[in-house]
Amino acid sequence: MYVLNFKELYFLESKNESIDFDSGVHTVFSFCFVPVLKEAILNDDAIAQKMFDYLEKMEISEDNLVGEVAGFTVLEEILDYFEFNKLRKYMGKFTIKAAKLINRYISI
Repeated sequence: MYVLNFKELYFLESKNESIDFDSGVHTVFSFCFVPVLKEAILNDDAIAQKMFDYLEKMEISEDNLVGEVAGFTVLEEILDYFEFNKLRKYMGKFTIKAAKLINRYISI
């Protein structure tokens, strides 16, 4: 269901010209991944845990750009929407660390 939502969002945003084939990964994650993750968290759906597991893998990637997408694109948007304590149950060691760092900047 959620993979379908991701594909539908990507198609819709492409049709609306919000994103296109040349859109960067930050844009695609912001317009497609984040809304699906928000919905999964709101519904306390098991896919939220799988998505956070994926973010955890992104955070520990040897490619710093991959970690930036997880932290500054996905986690920052999610932390603007949800309290840290609501999200903590989904997070691994590295997403918790990234979220705490982001929360410091959001709180300023």
